[in-house]
Amino acid sequence: MWLHRLRDTSMLMTLLLSILSGNDVGAAGTGTTLKGDATRGQTLFNGKGICHYCHGVDGVIDKKPSLKPDTAAAIGTFASAAPDLRNRAAQTLKDNKARFRAIREGHPGSGMFPDSTLSDQDITDILAYLAALRQSASTPSKSPY
Repeated sequence: MWLHRLRDTSMLMTLLLSILSGNDVGAAGTGTTLKGDATRGQTLFNGKGICHYCHGVDGVIDKKPSLKPDTAAAIGTFASAAPDLRNRAAQTLKDNKARFRAIREGHPGSGMFPDSTLSDQDITDILAYLAALRQSASTPSKSPY
């Protein structure tokens, strides 16, 4: 029983120290760092994460999927246009901690809503994919179609 209390106290102290110091305790809150899989991130970006609705298929901003009229209308009411994720200069979030938070909690003033359906690993994989997009494209994306 005392070992259980000691473990709980240790976890609580780690969390408190992390909050007070401003450091992350890891994406999953366990003190471990998750490793992203860009290939899986691409599948999530264009699927479960529905990122492609606003940011375009594979991050190509002018290559949006066909949506039902009510979904397209709802997206059209957002406060601002989604940034081109292939253009570093167009992005306001400059680190993965901020990007992770924006995906999980939403991005105020942008129309990006919180997503609680994605796991911490899912978001980490999407971030790995976004990093690959930024590395592969130095200019704003235009659809070749």
